[in-house]
Amino acid sequence: MCRLLMLLGINLAELSPYIDSFVEASKCDLVLADYLKRSKCENHGDGWGFAAVGIRESGVSTSTYYRTTAPVYSDLAGVESFKNVLREVKVGVAIAHSRKSAEGSVKIGNTHPIYYSWKGFEMWIAHNGVVDSDSLARVLGVAKLPDTTDTYYLGEYVYRYLSGASAEELAEALKTAARYTKTAMNTLTALFDGRKLISSVTFYLSERKTWSEPAIKYYKVLVKEFEKSKAFFSSSLLSYLSDPNVGEVPQQAAIIIELDLASEKMYSRTYKLSAG
Repeated sequence: MCRLLMLLGINLAELSPYIDSFVEASKCDLVLADYLKRSKCENHGDGWGFAAVGIRESGVSTSTYYRTTAPVYSDLAGVESFKNVLREVKVGVAIAHSRKSAEGSVKIGNTHPIYYSWKGFEMWIAHNGVVDSDSLARVLGVAKLPDTTDTYYLGEYVYRYLSGASAEELAEALKTAARYTKTAMNTLTALFDGRKLISSVTFYLSERKTWSEPAIKYYKVLVKEFEKSKAFFSSSLLSYLSDPNVGEVPQQAAIIIELDLASEKMYSRTYKLSAG
């Protein structure tokens, strides 16, 4: 059970209220408290991280990757660093994740986003929910390591599926990964090969969760669209935003966004996910 935030497009520093709401929702998640049928605030205090990648005003590509086991709401320096990084990015994407551990202890290796680069292009992935790490490890042909987050195996599965930074391949990888969902496969992913920047957002629930209104309310992913930027975020953040006029990512779907770094234009497409 974690909280997610993705910002993409141009002038991302102007979207700092979404970072502030991400911090507040991680400290006091009213939607999670309702989902768990508890009266007090629930927090996401088992570490947090962010990844930001894009192009600076000078045309130089840049990426920053940060993880800590400190709660985001007590890591004031880290949050300010996140905002400062976005001031330097002319056009790009940023992913943030605050963790409430479900599988794996509180340690850096289990903190999202998780990073992969051994195939010649970069991928960052953050995940909310639980997937079947035992089955994924068997499919990957690797040992199931003790004290390792399920997201590591999910990310490895997606990354191995890809031959490069491809929107179509990413959509297919997420479709096939969905079959391993135990509770939810809400993900934020960014791919970068120096030329193309491709991002994805998924909202996918296991079959038994699709019949639960409290689960849908908690796991749903919201979107706010601006002229040249977008913000995708977990439902809990809405409690701390002044503008309630937002959209929703379709359930059991992935949105793939290709960001043209030269023209600064975004192209998106929605794919239906199936566990079949």
